[in-house]
Amino acid sequence: MEENLGPNGLVPPHMEGRDLVRIGLLLPFSAQSAALRKEARSMLSAAQMALFETADPRLVLLPKDTAGTEAGAQSAAQAVIKDGAAIILGPVLGGAVSAVSPAAASANIPMIAFSTDRSVAGEGVYLLSFLPEADVARMLDFITRRNQKTFEALAMLRPDAETVVEDKSIHALALLRPDNGYGDRIEEALFSQSANTGLYITDIARYGRESQSMAAPARQIAHVDERNAAIALWTKEGGIGDPGLDPAFEFSLPYQAIMLPESGIRLRSLAPLLPINGVDPKITRFIGTSLWNDEDLLHEPALFGGWFPAPNAKDSASFAQNYERNFAEKPSRLASLAHDGVLVVVPSISKGQTGTYIDRVKIENPGGFRGADGLFRFDQNGLVERALSVFELRQGKFREIEPAPEQFDLPLNDGEEAALPGALLSQ
Repeated sequence: MEENLGPNGLVPPHMEGRDLVRIGLLLPFSAQSAALRKEARSMLSAAQMALFETADPRLVLLPKDTAGTEAGAQSAAQAVIKDGAAIILGPVLGGAVSAVSPAAASANIPMIAFSTDRSVAGEGVYLLSFLPEADVARMLDFITRRNQKTFEALAMLRPDAETVVEDKSIHALALLRPDNGYGDRIEEALFSQSANTGLYITDIARYGRESQSMAAPARQIAHVDERNAAIALWTKEGGIGDPGLDPAFEFSLPYQAIMLPESGIRLRSLAPLLPINGVDPKITRFIGTSLWNDEDLLHEPALFGGWFPAPNAKDSASFAQNYERNFAEKPSRLASLAHDGVLVVVPSISKGQTGTYIDRVKIENPGGFRGADGLFRFDQNGLVERALSVFELRQGKFREIEPAPEQFDLPLNDGEEAALPGALLSQ
């Protein structure tokens, strides 16, 4: 039997008579990029899985192909709007989101897009993605509070105390970053957010697209020339053996941690260049972004002991297990976004004079939602805020050293308690 286009939109035969909530899902199924096509298939599977988890008989998923282009996204959006979509999930690319948003706004349909381009958010467009600014904020907050605990521990020691507390505070950071838009955003966030933390940014070095371009910036950020000059002076004055073991050797890096916002094979090429140039990861802490949440990095010794933010381990593992059980393969990196986009829909449904609709006030619920990537919420500007854990990368495993918060801080009225409404991840 064919689907019918009723007065309010597309009606599958088996759903006749229901007050339906149609979810447009715009993904690049036929994009030129094989990686994008694979991502789209995995995201569709995750969205379908979330549909079964909600078990809401009103929901209808309307997947449409954007072909990975702006024109394709416009055509797909027009199709789902004609079919009666109450909300649009996607597209993935920032240009496609910009191409679609005017039509969605005209139809008064909210969008939950998967782009990381902050400029396309707002006016009914919400970004359900991993924003680099959020990664920076989480790590700076973690470092600042850790410093405070170290300070308090040192301050409580009596002068004659036998207990030794090593000062491992981080007061200054360096940044070794790719020379691209992602690196620009990390650098901007690092400067703007560190202003009120007491942390200093002492060094910045940029490298190009090719791996060969990493060597010189790594030497620069490691202060190789200054180190060599200090060693030459120390040797001239009679120093022998390992200068690092001689208290008289006067050289130290001006920072205690270095941020490496890179991923995959490029990170595995970059990280070893620092120890080669004298930056000891046992002394200088390596700090990453959520791009480090990659099991391929578990075998890179230069990164052992490094910290990075990522969704909490319990929710991520539960989602991955459910996905593999249903589809006999691992989810793609963005699959969880499509899954969580569907989970936002049910708690955001409202009833109006002309039927059900998606309420933006409920999408912006300050209590947030809980999904495959843990707790998240949207602000009035359409940007996502995530409750992230902090992990330490060790040989063969990621160790969660600070769990994600269990709830967001809410502006409460007298007598109210903080609540956590929204979608819950099925176990």
